[in-house]
Amino acid sequence: MRRLKSAKAVVDHLGGLPKVAVLTDTKINTAKNWPSRKKAFPASTYVVMQRALRRRRATASPLLWGMRGLE
Repeated sequence: MRRLKSAKAVVDHLGGLPKVAVLTDTKINTAKNWPSRKKAFPASTYVVMQRALRRRRATASPLLWGMRGLE
């Protein structure tokens, strides 16, 4: 399983910002801001994005969603 280390890598692996916006039911303008934030993604997108990553044989640190204790 591939371990992604950055928000940009997560977005790229999931097919880019437009696909991530659709996946998370978010407007693209909102999704564009995520990679530049300290806690890149909103916690509410953790489950759906992690499931999508697993389907693509990848994972990413829960810290990118501000999740603690799941590392």
